Amino acid sequence: MKSSKRRLLWTLPVVVCAAAGLWFFESNAVARAQQQPSSGPNPQAGETVYAPKKSAKPQPSQQPQQPQGQQPEQSQQAPQEKKPEKINPNQVYTLSTQSNLVNVNVLVTDQNGNPIGGLGKNNFKVFDDGVPQAVTNFSTAEAPMTVCLLIEFSNKWWGYLYLALGDAYQFLHFMKPDDWVGVIDFDMKTHILQDFTHDRSQVRSALDTLRIPGFSEINLYDALSFTLDRMKDIQGRKAIVAICTGFDTFSKLTYGQMLKIAKGSNTPIYPVSILEWVSVRYGESIDTIQARNGLTYIAKYSGGQAYFPRFEGALPDIYQQIASQLRHEYSLGYVPTNSNQDGKYHKLEVKLVDPQGNPLTITNQKGKKIKYHVVAREGYYARKR
Repeated sequence: MKSSKRRLLWTLPVVVCAAAGLWFFESNAVARAQQQPSSGPNPQAGETVYAPKKSAKPQPSQQPQQPQGQQPEQSQQAPQEKKPEKINPNQVYTLSTQSNLVNVNVLVTDQNGNPIGGLGKNNFKVFDDGVPQAVTNFSTAEAPMTVCLLIEFSNKWWGYLYLALGDAYQFLHFMKPDDWVGVIDFDMKTHILQDFTHDRSQVRSALDTLRIPGFSEINLYDALSFTLDRMKDIQGRKAIVAICTGFDTFSKLTYGQMLKIAKGSNTPIYPVSILEWVSVRYGESIDTIQARNGLTYIAKYSGGQAYFPRFEGALPDIYQQIASQLRHEYSLGYVPTNSNQDGKYHKLEVKLVDPQGNPLTITNQKGKKIKYHVVAREGYYARKR
C-alpha cells in the first residue's frame, strides 16, 4: 500500500510536466500558423527557405487620400541615395535611323593624275544601274583625312619593299595636324602596329619596328578585308595606302571574294606596288601579271587607284598625289529611285556634263582641251531587310 502511494507521488509530477509541455508546444504551433501566410513556400523539415522581401507599393486607386489643406506625413527614415550604376558600353542601347542615302566620293584627275577642281553640283550626273539619279548632297569642302598605311612585311621581296617603306615616311609630310594615320603590317597574319593617331612620332616609331621579316607567306586579301572592316564606320574622307607586291600566298579569302568586298566597301584603296622593280630585274612572269591585274581591279572597284612606279625616285610624287587627290574629292549623295532593300549589287556610273547635259569639256589656261578621268567606286550593295 505504501509502495503504491509512493509510485503515485512520483508519477503525478511527471504527468503534470508532460501536460504543461504539450500545452506550450501546441500554443506556439498555433501562433506560428496564424502568423504564416496562407500561400507561399512551405518548407519541409530540415530546410531553410529565404524569400525576398518585396516592398508593396499601393496602387493609385488604393493610396489614402489626405484631407484638403493637410500635408501627408513624411516618413521618419530618409530614403537612401542609390549608388551610381556602372555602365557597360556594350549594353547601352541607342536609337538610330537608317536612310537609303548613297554617298559617292568622286575624284576628277587629268591624264597625269593631278586633281581637277572648280566643278559644281550640276556638272555631275550619277547613274544607278543605268537609271539617272538626282544628286541631293554635294560638298567640296576640305576635311580631315583618315589614312591607314598597310604594309607587306614578308621576306620574299623585302629588299624592294623596304625602299618603298623608306619613302613612305615622306607621306607623313603631306598630312595635316588634324588628319588621322594608322599603321598595319601583314605577313602570314595581320598586326596593328599603331592605331589611328594625330601624333606623327608614334607613326614613325611604328614604322621603325619593321626591320627584319621572319616569314615569306603573304595574306594580302585577308589584310585588306581586315582593314576595310575596321574603317567601314569611319565618316569623312578616308583611304588605305597599301605598300605591297600584290602577291597572296596565305589568305583564307579568294581573289573573287576580295573583289566582292572591295565592291561593297566605302573606303578607297591605293596600292603602291614594287612589281615593276621586280619585273625589270627578274623579267615578266604570269605571277607578276596576275598580281598587277589583281591590284588594279581591287583599287578600281573600291574607288581608288593603283600605282606601279618603275623606280624609287617616283615614290615621293605618288605619295603627294594620293594626299592631294584625297583632299580634292567631290562628295555626292542621292536617294535611289529603286528603294527595294534586297541586298543586291547596284552598278554606279558618274559622268561629267555641262549645263545642257552634254559631255563636259575642260580646258586649260591656254584653251586646250584636257583629257580627264573620273574615279569613283564601281557600285554598292543595297541594304537588306
